[in-house]
Amino acid sequence: MEVVVREVRVPSGKNWRLTERDTELLRWVARWYGVTAEQVTREFTKSGLLPSRQVVYRRLRALTAMGLLESGQLAGRRAMVFWVTRAGMELTNAPGNASTPNIKEYHHDLSVVDLAQHIRVVRPDDLLVTEREIRARDTPNQYENNEPTYSVTTGESERGRRYPDLVGVRPDGTVWAHELERTRKPRPRLVRNMLLYVNAEHISYAMYWAFPDLLKNVEMAAEEANSASVELGRGKKIAVRVWNAEERGDE
Repeated sequence: MEVVVREVRVPSGKNWRLTERDTELLRWVARWYGVTAEQVTREFTKSGLLPSRQVVYRRLRALTAMGLLESGQLAGRRAMVFWVTRAGMELTNAPGNASTPNIKEYHHDLSVVDLAQHIRVVRPDDLLVTEREIRARDTPNQYENNEPTYSVTTGESERGRRYPDLVGVRPDGTVWAHELERTRKPRPRLVRNMLLYVNAEHISYAMYWAFPDLLKNVEMAAEEANSASVELGRGKKIAVRVWNAEERGDE
């Protein structure tokens, strides 16, 4: 039997029942900067928490009506995108602050959700930590500047940080940073970013997932970074894989 967590009254006067399934869905959405209904469906119908696409859409509409989610059709995407409001963050005790999708980054951010779901399939025992969670944990503030847990220092200052798109912690404690390369970067910039992971003792390896037309450039940058890593006696810490979003129908 579904347990009702609370009843929420929306401006229209209708009472909505917030269930345990809803709070589980909210907690997952709160880990990301925004998600599509298709991504929610992929996550929760496979796990059995929600039985069908129709139920997913119904719960997303209900959570939006309750003011716990916001939604919008972002430029360049046909599908609606959902993100957690401040009320939703507070309800789930999610780390970080509520925010709307970054207009410059949302294509990348949504692709990272797809990548995370792929990693969950191929590495089901890995503990995945999202960029949003890493930022909430590792970002320095005026009161403290803790050693980074999953981010890496940039060397520009003690407070400079680079935040991976994802981190996967394997059962043996090995820490993998995951970066998704969706747009072309100059190779020297890629190499500099890769060397941050080479020099980070708390990161075991960094996996770069490159869209097909970017693969060669990323591979050449990784070869240069790995050469430097070997010279430092740290072995090859940078790996590269192709990421073909078209095979998933996500673009």
